[in-house]
Amino acid sequence: MEERKVNDEDMKEIEQNAVIIDMEGEVCPYPQIIAREEIKKIDSGKIVIIQTDHVMATKAVPQSVSNDVSEYGIWKSGSGQYKIILWKK
Repeated sequence: MEERKVNDEDMKEIEQNAVIIDMEGEVCPYPQIIAREEIKKIDSGKIVIIQTDHVMATKAVPQSVSNDVSEYGIWKSGSGQYKIILWKK
């Protein structure tokens, strides 16, 4: 599983074709559990985005789905919000 660099322009395009899950206010392990469930529901090549304000999730979520995703990216806003982008294998 490789990490992909994601900038603001990339994020706008990626969001148009992704399943977006708002996990703000939730702490581990809940984001990992939801990420695993959502990745299993989608087809190969599709994208899931986990929105979070929990910095630990930016490491824990990609690790928890590493067997099912080919790439992941982390986008960070200036206000402590993160989007974890997961590309299913």
